[in-house]
Amino acid sequence: MENKQYLLDTNILIEFMNGNSVVADHILRVGTEHCCMSVISLHELYFGAYFAKTRKTEYYEKELKCINKLLERFTVLPLPEQADGYGQIKMALRASGNLVDEFDMLIGGQALTAGLIVVTDNVKHFDLMPGLKVENWTERTE
Repeated sequence: MENKQYLLDTNILIEFMNGNSVVADHILRVGTEHCCMSVISLHELYFGAYFAKTRKTEYYEKELKCINKLLERFTVLPLPEQADGYGQIKMALRASGNLVDEFDMLIGGQALTAGLIVVTDNVKHFDLMPGLKVENWTERTE
């Protein structure tokens, strides 16, 4: 198997946390050492945990445990090193009239600059980003 590196988008991390076996199988197949997450996704996950707290405290506690498990498994990419990729993507999308969510562009910029493949269930947004490689691991491929 090739030594590809993957940046897991927030929705994929949530699927993994929720026990989606298709996503888990993909991660196991490529190896956790070939997967990482963006600090942007980490921010989104913490927001989700605090939002869960508004419904039930046990949801919040469960979310925090899941986030801690993710932090044990995956490297978290910081933002400053990937600023150039974000600028390229936002300019290209602006020129084409297809702006998408800022967080998606930041994650896409990280992946573009670092030469990573974005793994997402939001292919619609990430496919608009020029030069970005995108895969969806929520679907079985065999």
